[in-house]
Amino acid sequence: MRLQWVFVNLIRFVGLVIASVWMTLASAAPAWYTIQTEHFNIHYTQGHQLWAISAAKELEIVRDKVWQQQSRGLSKKADVVIFDPIHAANGFALPSTDNPLMALFTTPPQSDTAIANHNSWQQLLILHEYIHLVHLSQPSRHTWKQALRNVWDLYDVSQAMMPRWVAEGYATLVESKMTGRGRLYDNYSEALLRELAQQGALLSYEQLNDGNHEYQSKAMAYLLGARFLAWLEQRYSQQTLDSVWTRMRAVTSRDFTRAFKGVFAEHPATLYRRFIAEYTYQAMEKEQQEPVMASTLWQEYAYGASSPVLSADGSRLAIVEHDKEGRVKLNVYQTQDDPDAERKFMDKQRTLLNEDPQDVAEVRPKVFAKKTLYSLEPINFSGIRYPQWLDNNTLYFIASTADQANPKQRRGELFRWSVISNKVEQLTQNQAIRRFTLVEDGQTIYAEQVAYGYSELVKIHLPSQQVTALFDKQISTLYDFPSYSAAQQKLAFLKHTINADWQLYIQDVNARNTYPVPLPKGYQYLTQPSWSPDGDALYFVAGKNGALDIYRYELSTGALYQLTQGQALFQFPIAHKYGQLLYLSSGFEGVDMYQLSALQGELVNELEPRAQSGSVNGVNGEKAPNSYATVLPPARVHQDDMLSQRYDIWHQDASLTLGAQYASASTALINVGLKGSDFLEQLSWHIGHTQDVSRGQLQGNFAKLRYQYDQFQLDIHGFDFEVTNETSTSSDKVGEEQHGMFAQLSQHYQWGQLNLQTQFAGLFGKQAQRQQSVSQRWLRVGIKQSWLYDQQSFAIGQKLSGYWLEGQTAERNWQGQSLSASLFGKAFYIPMALSYQYAKRENQALQLGGFSSSLMSETRLANIIMAPELPFYTAQGNKYEGFSGAITLKESYPWLYFQQHQLDGQLFAQSYGIKWSVGFNGQTWLGKFSPAGLSDFKVDVGMSRVEGDSFENENRAWFGLWYDL
Repeated sequence: MRLQWVFVNLIRFVGLVIASVWMTLASAAPAWYTIQTEHFNIHYTQGHQLWAISAAKELEIVRDKVWQQQSRGLSKKADVVIFDPIHAANGFALPSTDNPLMALFTTPPQSDTAIANHNSWQQLLILHEYIHLVHLSQPSRHTWKQALRNVWDLYDVSQAMMPRWVAEGYATLVESKMTGRGRLYDNYSEALLRELAQQGALLSYEQLNDGNHEYQSKAMAYLLGARFLAWLEQRYSQQTLDSVWTRMRAVTSRDFTRAFKGVFAEHPATLYRRFIAEYTYQAMEKEQQEPVMASTLWQEYAYGASSPVLSADGSRLAIVEHDKEGRVKLNVYQTQDDPDAERKFMDKQRTLLNEDPQDVAEVRPKVFAKKTLYSLEPINFSGIRYPQWLDNNTLYFIASTADQANPKQRRGELFRWSVISNKVEQLTQNQAIRRFTLVEDGQTIYAEQVAYGYSELVKIHLPSQQVTALFDKQISTLYDFPSYSAAQQKLAFLKHTINADWQLYIQDVNARNTYPVPLPKGYQYLTQPSWSPDGDALYFVAGKNGALDIYRYELSTGALYQLTQGQALFQFPIAHKYGQLLYLSSGFEGVDMYQLSALQGELVNELEPRAQSGSVNGVNGEKAPNSYATVLPPARVHQDDMLSQRYDIWHQDASLTLGAQYASASTALINVGLKGSDFLEQLSWHIGHTQDVSRGQLQGNFAKLRYQYDQFQLDIHGFDFEVTNETSTSSDKVGEEQHGMFAQLSQHYQWGQLNLQTQFAGLFGKQAQRQQSVSQRWLRVGIKQSWLYDQQSFAIGQKLSGYWLEGQTAERNWQGQSLSASLFGKAFYIPMALSYQYAKRENQALQLGGFSSSLMSETRLANIIMAPELPFYTAQGNKYEGFSGAITLKESYPWLYFQQHQLDGQLFAQSYGIKWSVGFNGQTWLGKFSPAGLSDFKVDVGMSRVEGDSFENENRAWFGLWYDL
């Protein structure tokens, strides 16, 4: 009776909690809406409404133009999600003949990126991602193969894949040829490739997909891939290349290489070699025509470097550096030469010659490394960007933090670093800013603020967090690189308007009058303005004719000077002492800093008209060189009224699911089912059957339902299974039959790095052991907590979960507790973890062994401790303790682990080996928006040595491909 009273009252209490939580979430969580057009379903949150309306119209325009250009479209309506998860320009497409998906990130690209060359970010992004879908989602002309694709999402997506360089290269090619913009016609991209070609560093065909760890090699799938495909079209024809895509969807199965050889009569690697030879030859010809530049190497960096900034007195230089793994540091260097570095070098050479007088000493380095004064790694935030000096000991910078309203989204916020005390403070909250510039008092910044696709230039008073817009915001207008001159009381900034190139402006912050800076005629790329110390000159980088150069604009005379002649990939010019200019330049090894005279240069007489509104590559509907016959019309922000409706979770798509699991300690399973969800996976379900195909130990049926709303989740499982174990240490066959219903409510909370999840769960059903069927029910209340301190090379975190359980089996009441704790982190970038698990039951046995599956989920098996290296029901007891430790080289690599299992205070088994697990689920945006048959898919692999006194020591292995809804 006591248990029944507890059960009833807890249910009532939970009902009140759910009602209050629901009301809270309904007012706090962002609501999703849908715009339906003829060929697309566009999903967005309310703040993105105007961006979504414009995108809906642009999507149909792009779809019609692509159909005209290549007579290809999508056979199904595509889902399009519009959001801003990382506060940076990006997007992705998931090809499928049944459930095509596009994700459009609304934050626009900055001026110094390879995707800055566009008529509008929205148009370029939509075209690029739509081409992915049209290119990769074409149905097979093989009847049975396509029939299988229509019902099985996992197979469908696997058949849509092509080599990365082919997929990205073709989308980049079409993006450029149908807009007259894009990376094929981009001066930065061309200058980068020419520099690499002159260094003999263009990638081989085998390296084109994923790069080779050299600088910028990951981008070559886009940049080189697009140019190779354009070369094929020019040398042969557009129709010849197009035939490759037709052959890949034929009745006869062909991969890309076979389809390519059937059209071009050559392996793609053979023609790629010829393309690289011709491209390198043209780059070397250009190098022969370049005048010698009087510059000197000033500092070498290990790999990537960006955003250098000098302190006011010029004694210190701060710069953001990253290594091949993408790990970031903000380093502060002394600008004076380090005499100790030269002395150490000379001492080393003397020691070398003293030991071996016939040896040859090393050549003196071109430059000795500057002394590193301070270094900062990210601490509980992502990245370090755009540092600015307040004084010699204080730096401001931007880093990404979790959005308070949605922890899965990242936003740029302002931080302050006191280099002497190494103290870091966050200065803004929910301001969503990117590049900024400090006013001399350190209380005010000018910054680019980006939210819901709008780029604004704003003034922020830091103590009050008051934001003042400098101009009216428009989706069609972008801003970048605000740069303030205290000496002149002027603000320089870049501005991009629709169908035009970036422009450079100067504003008198007192008079508020704004005027454009003259620019060289025929320019296309423009970025990175910086002031001279006295504010009399403004330096910047501009590109034309496939080359980048540094320019100097003099305020007093209005004259523009070109300081270089395309000899390098010039980036980030900053004025240094004694009339010198520092700049960055990159090659295949990474980025280095050089020095040249800031006073040299040729007067630029041919200037771009100030009414300039387009690129030399073709805009306003005009075709660019080598473009297709069909091009997109001029970009625009469409403001037509369009009907939208609240997002409908009942619009469900379903897919066949197939899974297989094997554990040498127990058995092998086949899972067959049907899985469905709405696009945002707010409502998901999975029904299926599991059959043992090895020893007949496990079989059953299941039905699962999951509802998610913001941080609230409800899980309901119906189940019916039978499990036995003939290899138990007991002489009897051990096992049971169960059927019933399980439900769990959970609510997630987050405060900075602290995460908390509350859970309430219950189960009722029937259980049969030794041919005796009895009723069972239990309740569980618990909490899960985690915390992390992450400093990139070093991290420490912990997880803690605790549960109280009370249940009834037949007429026997039982209760228990479960606890798990883990400590994890990194040392010298190497991940490691320690964990402890405890469970105790009174009047109820705990069962040890077996593995989780779609049928038997560890979440609802309150009295089973899963261990895939042990058989199901291998042992039982009333108290369990587990100890484990693990280490791996990288987070995505397999773990080397050790595990101990103790029952009732006695060591039952220990195992050691390697294991690896990965899930494709809502923890990533791609997993969240993927088709139902692809989401919640999990892969488990492990090999171990298992030892114990009650069984023979064995080597055991397990492998699983299954769905974990």
